[in-house]
Amino acid sequence: MKLEEWHLNDCDGVEERQLSAEYLPVFEAHRQNDEPDRIERLRRSYALAQMLFLLVEGRRLPPRVVVAMHDHKGQLAVTFVDREWLDFLEAFFKLAWRAEGEPSENLVSTVMQ
Repeated sequence: MKLEEWHLNDCDGVEERQLSAEYLPVFEAHRQNDEPDRIERLRRSYALAQMLFLLVEGRRLPPRVVVAMHDHKGQLAVTFVDREWLDFLEAFFKLAWRAEGEPSENLVSTVMQ
């Protein structure tokens, strides 16, 4: 969903809320097999970014705008569906990563190819 299309919708419908509740991006982490808490940390960061978005925008984060999240030794890489969503959501993910005890500067945002 394009950011402009999302802004034109008045509110979240039942279907959008259900999709939003079920969707998770791909989570990957350096040494995730040896340290499974790294994936949990990514899940918490995503959930916090979703909650912050809901508080600020009054609507749920649309599904599939965040494609993947990768933790590599404390550096978070977030892949967004396009540049507009990256620019719009990056601050939410910086705050969520900071809540996990990492500097917000350790966030790298990319766009899906």
